[in-house]
Amino acid sequence: MLRHYRSLMPMAQEAGKPIFHLKPGDGALGSHSAAVRDAYDEFKALAFRVAQGAGVGHYD
Repeated sequence: MLRHYRSLMPMAQEAGKPIFHLKPGDGALGSHSAAVRDAYDEFKALAFRVAQGAGVGHYD
């Protein structure tokens, strides 16, 4: 289950990049910066889990 990251979505749309690639120059400051790191970790874990379930590659 992923969080909705509601506060990051408008920044990501404005910057034209995924929420987990936002930088301070895009407006991801303070607690938003921490949310960006959390989003990166959550999406990475999800991607690895999907790949594992699909039998694609070997990921550690």
